[in-house]
Amino acid sequence: MLARHVILIVCSVSVVRCYNSLPWEHINIAEHQRPCLQHKFNQTKKDKPKCWGYEAGCDELSRYEPRWPRDCETHELWRFWEQGDFGYVRNRLNELEQLQICKPRKNDVTKSSMNCTGRLQFCQARDIFLDLRHPRSTKWPRHPDDVLMADEVGGNCDVDKEALSRQYTQGLNGGLRAWYSELRHFTDVTDPQCDLFIDKPVVFMKLDQGNNMYHKFCGFFNLYISMHVNGSLDFNDDFMIINWDWSNVPYNNYFEASWSAFSKHQVGHIRDWFGKRVCFKSAVFSFLPRMLLGLFYNAMLGENCSGSGMMKSFSQFFLHRMNVTQKGPIPGKIRVTFLQRSTKPDYLGKVYRQIVNEKDLFKVLNNIPGFQVKVVEYHQDTMSFKDQISMSHNSDIMIGMHGAGLTHFLFLPPWAVAFELYNCQAKCYRDLARLRGVRHMTWSRDDKLTTHNARERERDPENRRYWNFSFDLEEFRRLVLEARDYVLQELGRVHTEL
Repeated sequence: MLARHVILIVCSVSVVRCYNSLPWEHINIAEHQRPCLQHKFNQTKKDKPKCWGYEAGCDELSRYEPRWPRDCETHELWRFWEQGDFGYVRNRLNELEQLQICKPRKNDVTKSSMNCTGRLQFCQARDIFLDLRHPRSTKWPRHPDDVLMADEVGGNCDVDKEALSRQYTQGLNGGLRAWYSELRHFTDVTDPQCDLFIDKPVVFMKLDQGNNMYHKFCGFFNLYISMHVNGSLDFNDDFMIINWDWSNVPYNNYFEASWSAFSKHQVGHIRDWFGKRVCFKSAVFSFLPRMLLGLFYNAMLGENCSGSGMMKSFSQFFLHRMNVTQKGPIPGKIRVTFLQRSTKPDYLGKVYRQIVNEKDLFKVLNNIPGFQVKVVEYHQDTMSFKDQISMSHNSDIMIGMHGAGLTHFLFLPPWAVAFELYNCQAKCYRDLARLRGVRHMTWSRDDKLTTHNARERERDPENRRYWNFSFDLEEFRRLVLEARDYVLQELGRVHTEL
């Protein structure tokens, strides 16, 4: 049986305190899977949900979200569940159990181990060693290939070098795609000499763009999935997150407050340990934000299905840890949030994806009875990130142009409509809304749309992401009323999430 290493799971006061910072569904599953926790909470255990869906013996009706996926044929349903739901976790767990890179020796006092998923997209290790006594360099990229050589990464164990070498995949070994480049030289280090011993569990991450919400939250979501695959079902926040960034280039992190949803410690840096030989009691190399067939960037989802219990659980977990609550629905009101794009010019002095007749669209919204309209620009200098996600979570209809701000679709309530005013011929935010299980809408009639070329680009002059737009007012009103009708219809149903 595969051991889980990073977060110690015991029935103790600290674990109970951690569980109390989880949504009730998460606690309910924990109580079913760990009977020792029963009667520890001010919550009566319910029959369901009793499992997430990836556990052996977890039947469909007992899992976290038995209604989903939906809106698709049976053959599409299972594909979607394995690519965008907890079936993805089940498949990675199967890989993790089969691929043991570092096998502990029976008679050794220090029993190092390391299991990984295919291509080394995720690894789970115990008692491993890193030699970081490299000369400091200002020329290293953030995530350099082959930065650890022979005898600089390993453990006191039998290393299956053949299995390790089979994980090589041309063009997909490092960066934000896998850990193969960093771990390819993993070797047997019989008696490691440590300058520093890290007893606290460590999660290594390679971070994507810190100023882009879509890419940043791909990292957060993969951290959440890593906790599931690691068996950290208590979601204990007493562990270290280490940014595997070897460069001296500043990292702009617009979402710093979000780390507190996962760990109570400040994010550390691999550079902090440069010049030392470091031993780790337990470590995880997290799923990465741009993996091949990863989540949610590069996901290959079926075209028709919607509703991922895994994404819903992430949204619920994150909102709960950030202490964001739902204040609606409000009787007789439809809360509409119109997300404006920044008018700050780019490095060429241009602005794009602007709505030329934006004020006219606002008038249409304000003239619809029952609409409670807010026009906002989400910017870290004028609104805290917690306030941003609170406003998104308390929106019945959210409207915005294609752009990273639409990642807020993740936090809409279950009855909401995610209205991507124009998708610029891309489907990423449609997929995001489908994963979250909310209705996605976008403009479909080009004859009701006027485009304005914002800047000339030699390589890609037809890319509509670099244009500005005007929208037909009657068609806009028709779509908004369609969104209103959907919200009212959904609010008329019984939602367990309410």
